[in-house]
Amino acid sequence: MATLNTINRKRYVANLQKLQATCSRNYALLLRLLPVEYQLAEHWSFELANGLRFELKVTEVSRYTDKFSLQQCATHLPKAMAMNIEFRAYHDAQMVEVLSFQNQSRIRANNPYPNPQLHQKDEKEQINNLLKDWLNLVVNQQSNKTKEQLGTS
Repeated sequence: MATLNTINRKRYVANLQKLQATCSRNYALLLRLLPVEYQLAEHWSFELANGLRFELKVTEVSRYTDKFSLQQCATHLPKAMAMNIEFRAYHDAQMVEVLSFQNQSRIRANNPYPNPQLHQKDEKEQINNLLKDWLNLVVNQQSNKTKEQLGTS
């Protein structure tokens, strides 16, 4: 009888091309939300449906990279369930990479599975996709608001 450790499993290999495409898409979406110039500690609030409110804040500014935090401001949720993402924008590479999620840093591109922390094999890809989905949602909502203000659909 084979134990869990002796079962021959195919090792997960991260799809770096797909991850880079997501990070590039996130950069383009982020630029659509930000003003051309911003500074350290500047922040923006985004109100979504059903009272969901998020705050995007600049936490670090350097020559080629900027660091941001995205937090869900939810009074009706336990603090552990409110979304909290830190990410870095690499302006020279035109990419955004998630650095931490729910205050957990060192997100690996491929995790052994199963693992004691219950991370998914493709945790990094999933979290970057979550950021992409959030950015898409907010950009689309902002675009719809602009169209409504202009009286077009």
